[in-house]
Amino acid sequence: MIVCSRALLVSASMLAASTAMAQKASPPANPTPAPAQDVTSATQSANGGHAGIEDIVVTARRTEERLQTTPVAVTALSSQSLETAQVQDATDLQRVTPSFSIQTGGPSVSGLVFVSIRGQQNQNPGTANDPTVATYIDGVYVPRPSQGQTDLDDLQRLEVLRGPQGTLFGRNTTGGAVNIITADPKDYFEVIAKGEVGNYSYRSAGLTVNAPLADGLALRVTGNYHDRDGYVRNRALGTFADDPESYFVRGKLRYEGAGFDITLSGDYNKINDNGQKVGLIAFNPAVFSALPGGAGVPALLAPYVQTKATWYETNGTAFVLPTVTPAGTTIYNSLPADVQALYLEKPQNQVIAYGFGGTINVDLGGDLALKSITGYRYSNSTGLIDTDGTPVPLLTTRSGYGSEQFSQEVQLSGRSGDFSYILGGYYGHETGYESSVSQTFGFIPAPRFITENAADVTNITKGLFAQGTYSLTPELRFTGGLRWTWDNRNVVLHNKSRLGDPSTCTLPDRDPGTLCDQTQKASFDYPAWTVGLDYQASRNAFLYIQSRGASKSGGWNVRAGSIPAFAPERVRDIEAGAKLDWFDRRLRTNVALFFSWTEGLQKQIGALIPGTTQPTQYLINAGNANIYGAEFEVTAVPATGLELNANLSLLDGQYQKGSFTEVQSVGGVNVTVDRSNEPLPQLAKVQFMVGATQTVPLSFGDLRIHADYAYIGPMSISPVTAAPGVSAAVKATYDTQNALTRIKGYGLLNGRIGLQLDNPNVELFVFARNILDKKYTTRVFADLYTQGLGFVQRTVGDPFTIGGGLTVRFGSR
Repeated sequence: MIVCSRALLVSASMLAASTAMAQKASPPANPTPAPAQDVTSATQSANGGHAGIEDIVVTARRTEERLQTTPVAVTALSSQSLETAQVQDATDLQRVTPSFSIQTGGPSVSGLVFVSIRGQQNQNPGTANDPTVATYIDGVYVPRPSQGQTDLDDLQRLEVLRGPQGTLFGRNTTGGAVNIITADPKDYFEVIAKGEVGNYSYRSAGLTVNAPLADGLALRVTGNYHDRDGYVRNRALGTFADDPESYFVRGKLRYEGAGFDITLSGDYNKINDNGQKVGLIAFNPAVFSALPGGAGVPALLAPYVQTKATWYETNGTAFVLPTVTPAGTTIYNSLPADVQALYLEKPQNQVIAYGFGGTINVDLGGDLALKSITGYRYSNSTGLIDTDGTPVPLLTTRSGYGSEQFSQEVQLSGRSGDFSYILGGYYGHETGYESSVSQTFGFIPAPRFITENAADVTNITKGLFAQGTYSLTPELRFTGGLRWTWDNRNVVLHNKSRLGDPSTCTLPDRDPGTLCDQTQKASFDYPAWTVGLDYQASRNAFLYIQSRGASKSGGWNVRAGSIPAFAPERVRDIEAGAKLDWFDRRLRTNVALFFSWTEGLQKQIGALIPGTTQPTQYLINAGNANIYGAEFEVTAVPATGLELNANLSLLDGQYQKGSFTEVQSVGGVNVTVDRSNEPLPQLAKVQFMVGATQTVPLSFGDLRIHADYAYIGPMSISPVTAAPGVSAAVKATYDTQNALTRIKGYGLLNGRIGLQLDNPNVELFVFARNILDKKYTTRVFADLYTQGLGFVQRTVGDPFTIGGGLTVRFGSR
């Protein structure tokens, strides 16, 4: 914390000094923010004709404006930047965006992603609670993180907004937003064909076709196919794990008329794989010694503890066939056919996601415009994971998450003199389900039961918003915005239990006849706001300060229905920033400093269902927290054809003293434990990237060479605190879990070389990822080490990969 505090002081001093220098380095030409320019247009130096840094247009505030005059911390990536940096899906964004962390893996389907911006994260990305970081595709809110790894081909640009986004966007988000803008149809014929091959039998093919259909009417269709062998070998089954096969297609139809335009779009994505790349890190012998028949388990597990030599191996099987009941009678053959089929499944995952959108823009005249955004999103994710990654049947889980949402947003924007404004309303109606079927300790002679948690979910949200900007002087602007949101969170719980047989509605620890279904309803309403000042100090120096507030909706835990609803998480912050261009726009330095206050932080904890050995996880409001940091983004063009990029984030945070407590049982006595000294989960204190791209002109085209190195610092995932007065052995167990749940920092080196020919319009390229073959962990699951199942597993990162391909373009301008 001391190191980060000093860094913030130095950063503030640098911000002030650099602003003064930028003002001296640049003539105070017209201080009014320049109009938006196309993202692909490069500026020319006034003294030599050399290309400087491109202007980038963003829509971070739901209107087009230059990145350098937008008072928001936002990273904007053009289509060319995404391709050069090999950003293939959302998981790659953490390499190119400061303060951004995205993790895959966990005790569920592989399609789920755990996203964090500025330490604001969601540890339980299910159907019944909202993400901390929202995703938008062409303005349509994507409600479920199961679509977090969707394809990013054929984009116009991608924007990552950091900090609370509560006022203008469709949903309140406390961490930030990922704004994906796909390529629009154009008024000329164009075909782009792309193919790639690589090690691990990687192969990919993509095709984009753009066609004008009539005056003002154009269609654009893009599709691709990706497939490869798994990075991990499942030794127990003799198969590969983590071997995704993906199909993707998107179509957009756009009509531009007199004073209006209409864009219709649709996309479809399907991803399959044969299990996750999980490995056993450690196990707790004390847990097994207390179980019937468990004393011999440590000896069975020991050979499967992952080492560097077995880093890319897993040994998970699946469910254990039930042969006897606790009474000793054979029962498998008497189970229904669908339940028998469940027992025969092997590790696998599938994500199906698709959606439709319609955007209408109408020019009402007199600087007044109306926009309508209609959206429909569907997703269904299923998977079976042998959570411990060994043939010893500790925990196997089959999960499913489904969502179907309709949304409608209307915006009215305009300008009157020095005042510009936008106001509107949002409505979203989502129905979905969430289910999990788990088998624990199947190796014990009298097998445990498969228990099932399932719920039908209905999420309804309504919001009204207004935001305006007033020019106090030609250089100084004031912005204020307010939004009010109303949420309804309703679930119907279905608890089906014994051996997965839906004919029974009782659990072993319940009285016969206990009803399966339970209906729970909750409503929340809350405000969001934005207030800020920005100042165009010179043509190349833009300063801003702002404060924002936003909330993440409360909801229900579908896995533990007797637990009360968790309340909304509220975040407010203050942010100061400077966006500076230097030396005739050959150097760009953007800096943001922030401090945030979180109340009612939603945190996942691991526990056992009372009276059973069945593990579960659920969300609680875990007190209050403060997070602060500094972010830097640098772009430089020191010589013709050479572009340098770098970013750095320095973060720190802690719970407010005494705000996060837990009741633990010590010797049969309940003890209140203060957990406020724990580190905040998924917060990397240091994160940076450095990259360079050299373009060499040739007589027949261009040679483009790129390399980048990205480092993500250590972070904790699920820390725990032991109660005072516990034994030394128990205290040591808690200390061990804290050590095991801390992910080590790692750095990845990537590169790409492309040869672009002028005639024909063809690019030949080679690429490599994780060139240093770094063995790293993306996520750990340790929630049950101190109790319950007594093991810790990890999801490993991708190994060194290499490949090449070509892109052919016809008809493009």
